[in-house]
Amino acid sequence: MDPLSLVVAFLLSLVVPVIVIAIRQTVKLHRGEIIQDLAAVFHSAKEPESERLIPSFEFVKFKYFVPTGLERGQRQDFQVWAWGVAVFPFFLVVSSTSYICIEFFQYPPFADALFGTHAPVALCMIAVSAAFCGGYLNSIRALTQSIQNFDLSPSLIVALATQIFSAVVLAAIFAYAVHAIYGTSGLPKGVGVPQVVAVLAFAIGFFPDAAQRTLVGRSKLKNFKRENLSVYKYTLATPVELIDGIDTEIRNRLSDFHIETTQNLATANPLMLFVETPFGVYQIMDWVAQAQLCASVGAEAMTSMWKLGVRTLFDLERAALDERCRHPELLQSIGRHLLGHKDDKSDFSPEAITANIQMRLDDPHVHRLRQIYMQVGERIGERHWRFLTRDDGISPRSYDATGIVFQTPNRIRLADSGIDIRPNDYLAVVGGKNNGKLLKVGGVDRTLVTVDKDVIDEDVGPDAGSVRLFRINP
Repeated sequence: MDPLSLVVAFLLSLVVPVIVIAIRQTVKLHRGEIIQDLAAVFHSAKEPESERLIPSFEFVKFKYFVPTGLERGQRQDFQVWAWGVAVFPFFLVVSSTSYICIEFFQYPPFADALFGTHAPVALCMIAVSAAFCGGYLNSIRALTQSIQNFDLSPSLIVALATQIFSAVVLAAIFAYAVHAIYGTSGLPKGVGVPQVVAVLAFAIGFFPDAAQRTLVGRSKLKNFKRENLSVYKYTLATPVELIDGIDTEIRNRLSDFHIETTQNLATANPLMLFVETPFGVYQIMDWVAQAQLCASVGAEAMTSMWKLGVRTLFDLERAALDERCRHPELLQSIGRHLLGHKDDKSDFSPEAITANIQMRLDDPHVHRLRQIYMQVGERIGERHWRFLTRDDGISPRSYDATGIVFQTPNRIRLADSGIDIRPNDYLAVVGGKNNGKLLKVGGVDRTLVTVDKDVIDEDVGPDAGSVRLFRINP
């Protein structure tokens, strides 16, 4: 018994997972501080709790065990005993397998003493060793990725131990089958059996799920559902390098968080990415907005609309629904990219183009990104004009202010009681004496609206020029 083999087996099986768990705790504390700083941007003590609730940010706090202020209480992290129970099977599998493999290469007769002098033992040991190396490297990669994603859990460690054990057993069976078929005479074309077995066994260990799917797919067993490989030609993925600002190095960094395609990025939580990556929050918000456009219209249509000034799904929204950006020729150009084919010169009705864009906007990931944009906009200055409300409460809508009377100190008398304005809405005034003011509605009594800021007396008549009142969705 070589003491060095025991030391290496101990390091691989126990020290490595303990270090990973310790790093996870450090990451938790560091990112918790970032979340607390981010809370100062999105939360104000002056606002009621109901208005301060941002689901995207609450998910981030919930993941990192940061107090959320919700009634359900504080989420608890895993207990120490849970980590100990999870590490134990990992220790057993890795320590025993690594010790046997090291002893085999140091002293080949060790395997004969352990398993007998059967002919395929040496080949099986080569396969087991290669599969263990592949499985252990895959486990290290998974543990590293789980630290980045902060999804390391006791169940993951147990799952990795199971994968390594399954890969070792599958590799041994594979080597035994190869020996039974080809023996020691070698494979066709003079290829050595041990070398081929070692390479394939390493692949079995590094890609255990793929190996099992391949085995089932190539088998003649009945009643097993197999994959229809022909569908893969319809499922081409668009890499995130298409997004302006993302290169291969950034893609490799995002891949640690399972973000490799534009669809992955389009559905990502921007605040979660900000906490877990070194990139700025505005940069991430722009990337996600671009990815949402690409996921909605496709890579070809997205790149062709760049020359129209449409980079994000919100730019598409403004071009169709914002009266300040809407133009028939621009809308037709966008419609050809969305509804037509390449080099299509057909005309589409403005209603059809607008309906198509509205359909693309009604997505929970788009709503989430819009809320984050608006919350950030509140803290850096006037609200972003692109995020106003429409009839369905999603985006731009404005009212003609003709007939509206602004009365000091803080009242607005509407000309039409049918205008849908409610408490806690924000009203933005464009034009007239109160141009540029952002007013929060305190109360509504038929046509009389009370706001939170002083206004200048003004009776908006037909000759007052273009004065509009925008209702902003909080």
